[in-house]
Parts: sequence; C-alpha cells; structure tokens
Amino acid sequence: MKNNKLFFGLMFIIFSLTLISCSKDEEEEVKRNDTSIIPTSFLGRTNEVLGSIYLESRNIEISVWDHGRIDGDIVSIYVNGRIIIDSYMLNGPSDKYTVSTTLENKGYNYILLYAHNEGDISPNTATISIVDGVSTEVFTLDANLVTNGTVDIVVD
Repeated sequence: MKNNKLFFGLMFIIFSLTLISCSKDEEEEVKRNDTSIIPTSFLGRTNEVLGSIYLESRNIEISVWDHGRIDGDIVSIYVNGRIIIDSYMLNGPSDKYTVSTTLENKGYNYILLYAHNEGDISPNTATISIVDGVSTEVFTLDANLVTNGTVDIVVD
C-alpha cells in the first residue's frame, strides 16, 4: 500500500513538471521579424514609412493627441494591422487617448495612422507616445485621404 502511494505520488509530480515545462515553452515562443513588415498599402491607401523607433519590451502603452492646432482630426491607429484606436477625434496634449497593448513580434512591428478626415487643416497629424516601461519614444505621424503614415517599431 505504501509503495502504491509513493508510486502514484512520484507519477503525479513527474506529470505536473512535464505540464509546467511544456506550457512555459509555448508562452515564450514569439515570432521574430528581422526586416520591416509594413505592407505597401492598407485599406486602399499607400503606406508612407516615416521612420523607425527602438524599444526593449513588447508590452507598451500608446498615447495619441493632435500634433498642432486641434482641428477635428479623426483617426484610427493600427498595430501590425490590428486596430487599437478606432475613429477617435484627436484632442490636445492635456487630453491624450491612451491604450495598452502587447506587440506580437520580436524584431519588427509597425504602427499605422489612418485618417478618417483631414480636419480643418490638412494633413491629419498626430503625436504618438510609446512607453515600454524602460523608455518613452515620442514622434509625429501624418496621414491624408490618399496615404497612411507608418513607423517601424523594433523590439530588441
């Protein structure tokens, strides 16, 4: 009886350790892009690459606000083709719109500004701040009804 309890106890421990080690491997497996993944166009508009930023973490917080005069700009923000801010009217820096997200890739990812209108002053300009817990990157994207503004986000 004692041997059976010992046997089943050991089997339970071995099974548990196997399950734990397998789930850790799956969680840690993240695709790495070694080159830009920005498509040439998105939603029928040409994508204009406006630069690159470098981060240390995939977990980020994105804030957006009108870069210049508040003029009724309505935008959507996409990360790797996934919408994270939908049809938002930009306000000034004292009223930022902020969202948290996790970048799905190591290496290259991208952020895209899509303009729903051009406000009172063309083009549509947005200041974007990305915080990764270590540093803060602030940059400006512009878009109009023909082109989208994009930036590579590279996670080391």
